Amino acid sequence: MKQPNDHSQWDDALQDWLDGELNDAASAAFEAHLAACGLCQRSLPEFEALDEALVESAPQLKLDANFDQALFAQIDAIDESKRLEARRRLEQEWQEQMQSLSRKWRRTLAFVIPGIIGGIVLAVALMSWLDSSGITNNLVAQGAAELGGNSIDYLRVSITAVVGAAFGMLIAPWLARLAD
Repeated sequence: MKQPNDHSQWDDALQDWLDGELNDAASAAFEAHLAACGLCQRSLPEFEALDEALVESAPQLKLDANFDQALFAQIDAIDESKRLEARRRLEQEWQEQMQSLSRKWRRTLAFVIPGIIGGIVLAVALMSWLDSSGITNNLVAQGAAELGGNSIDYLRVSITAVVGAAFGMLIAPWLARLAD
């Protein structure tokens, strides 16, 4: 049974090498392969003959002496007013997008700030309830015992801030979605 031809990659590399299209590393790898591969050594003259025949049979392409002038004339012929109109239109779209973004930010802040304030109010109310139930006093007493007696006020403020932040984080995204 005949094995599939896995040498096709080297045939492609041979053609690319002849055309000078391989980078230095690929060229060095192919040349090392060529030195050791009898099949590529036998194929090389065939590929060179094919390249030579193609070059001989293809007509020589020459650019008209006025090619550059004609090209630059076409470029200059592009209507400057169209260019200016396109630029004006893009600047107007940019301004509209910036205004829309600004409106969204203002609207979002209009809902987020009250959400944060509402969270703080709920936190203070919850803290008042927790104070009346004695839970906060137990937490503050334990914290003060570990941190020192001077930290009682800081602990109360910290607990209120954490609870307020938690409520604010719960309420603010909901209000922000309302803004959109």
